[in-house]
Amino acid sequence: MSIQQKIRNIDAEQIMLVVLVGLGVVFYVTPITEDYPDSASVFPQGTAAVVIVGSLLLLGRNYLPNILKTFVAESVNITDTSGTVDDFMGQTAEDEESATETDVKDAGPRTLGEEYGITVNDTVFMMVSSVIYLIIGWAVGLLYVTPLFVFAYTQWFRVRWYIGLGLAIAATLIIYGFIVFLLLPFDSGEIFLTRGLM
Repeated sequence: MSIQQKIRNIDAEQIMLVVLVGLGVVFYVTPITEDYPDSASVFPQGTAAVVIVGSLLLLGRNYLPNILKTFVAESVNITDTSGTVDDFMGQTAEDEESATETDVKDAGPRTLGEEYGITVNDTVFMMVSSVIYLIIGWAVGLLYVTPLFVFAYTQWFRVRWYIGLGLAIAATLIIYGFIVFLLLPFDSGEIFLTRGLM
């Protein structure tokens, strides 16, 4: 297989997994380079290690031994019940799925972009917006960027504004908890607001 064919075979999932590996490496290395206290580095490094290992397993699932391959490559759909069992109304899961798709089409635009004629793949939107969030958060501090990101993200998917506001406040409180209890410097940026609040 030529390099051009390999490039054509790259899909959104593989791009997402590579980005997750990169972010995992950043979150694993940052506590070391920034000289975090041991108690503060356990959570980000542990989470980063899980993300890196899981993403690498998914990326290399075609090259794993059969025992691991069947476990890693198993397709899981948490919303699918059985696919062929009739429910109490005599309707199959496929009928329900097509009815749900029709209901979604009739309900109008699902995202803010669709409302204005802009169609963006959900995975691409999630990855691009998350990377932008992390870059701006790195520059100015995650504490200040998090409420804006969460609120904008929920508005993109047309969540009611007060729910988006509540989620933004909750996310900000979680980030603040990391600052206070784990002593993580999420209130300071690498370029702007370098001294932080604490």
